[in-house]
Amino acid sequence: MSALVSTLERDGPVIKARAPHDGRAVNLSLTDSGLRAITTAFQAHTEREQQWAGSLSTDEQQTLIALSEMLTAHSVHFAVKQRE
Repeated sequence: MSALVSTLERDGPVIKARAPHDGRAVNLSLTDSGLRAITTAFQAHTEREQQWAGSLSTDEQQTLIALSEMLTAHSVHFAVKQRE
């Protein structure tokens, strides 16, 4: 994780600063360029999802939504949802 953060800080999208309450902890913040990159990536992701869903009929979309809701509702029973 430290190497990833260092790379992001070096390349400009992230600012790293020591946490005032704990000298071992750091606070990470997005720079303006980092926020633009995240926003652009999220918009592109949303557009792809809309295109994928748009290829389905209304009935197929409803089925996909229902199945997704079922998977989400039952995911609490699986240990993989919890991070250690």
